[in-house]
Amino acid sequence: MAYNRYMAKRDDDLEFSINAAFDEARTIVDKVPLYLVNGSLGAGKTSVLEFLLRQSDFTGARVIENEYANENVDGYRLEGLADMVTTLAGDCVCCGSEDALTKMLMDFSRYSPAPVFIEATGVARTMNLVERLISAKMFAKYELMQSFYVIDAHEILCGVEPAHEIELQAADVILVTKEDLLKGNERAEYEAKRRALPYAKVLSAPYGQFDLSKITTPSGLLAFFDQYDGELAVPDNPTYSVIDLSTTTVGEAVFEKLWPELFAAYGLRRLKGCFVNDRGERRHIEATQCQIEIRHARSDEAVKIVLIGERADEITRDILQAQILMYGG
Repeated sequence: MAYNRYMAKRDDDLEFSINAAFDEARTIVDKVPLYLVNGSLGAGKTSVLEFLLRQSDFTGARVIENEYANENVDGYRLEGLADMVTTLAGDCVCCGSEDALTKMLMDFSRYSPAPVFIEATGVARTMNLVERLISAKMFAKYELMQSFYVIDAHEILCGVEPAHEIELQAADVILVTKEDLLKGNERAEYEAKRRALPYAKVLSAPYGQFDLSKITTPSGLLAFFDQYDGELAVPDNPTYSVIDLSTTTVGEAVFEKLWPELFAAYGLRRLKGCFVNDRGERRHIEATQCQIEIRHARSDEAVKIVLIGERADEITRDILQAQILMYGG
């Protein structure tokens, strides 16, 4: 499938006002291809989306990026890859922002037949999102082409959480990331657990990249939803904190020692963002309970850290700086 490229539009060119009236006469006739990208916190959903947007089949694509925290620290990564990237921040796409999501999708359907991607938060539940899209009659205008669920290898190694099992069952494709971060003595156990997964299509996705020839469309998610007789999962409701570190330098070794303590003390599930190290270099950090990754950051990445977890909202800038000093910052 191929799509012509359409002129990029800014967010304020579209009619995202909740009170704007719908103009059905302007809506395009053909259904717009819709792709869902969901996955656990820190699994690498944005990396998968970057890979997809670089494919010629998705030229002209539009992206709705959902950030649970009221900050978007990853949006810069998609600049230039999509004709538009719009962020729903500060809420979960499956349990809030219903009017805003509906308006965005309605406006997208008016302007172009190019595909639309929804990247969920990492705490969202796909079944709840599908229910909302059905209630809003979005599938009269969109065809659901594929539902991806992204999970990192350490989650499989440690055991899939019960809350994620329904996500894996519902997904058309499960993409496994970060296998390269497994230690040598972990690999045999991991391979055995991966082979034992009772799901039809599980693909390795190093750095978000995978074999697109393995994908078949359209999605089977709506059929799964129709047949599903269990209760819809209750979405997670973690708290978050956004810390500005623009006036602080932190040694990388400090974060490597500090992050497990923060995770344990505050019930954290994710730490991500950018900091300046003791050599004056911007570094991007991603951390989950299982692993931490620090790499070069882009020069225009905001120097902020987002923390998500049970008691993340208790972590203030002063608390974080005190912890950094304690660990040698």
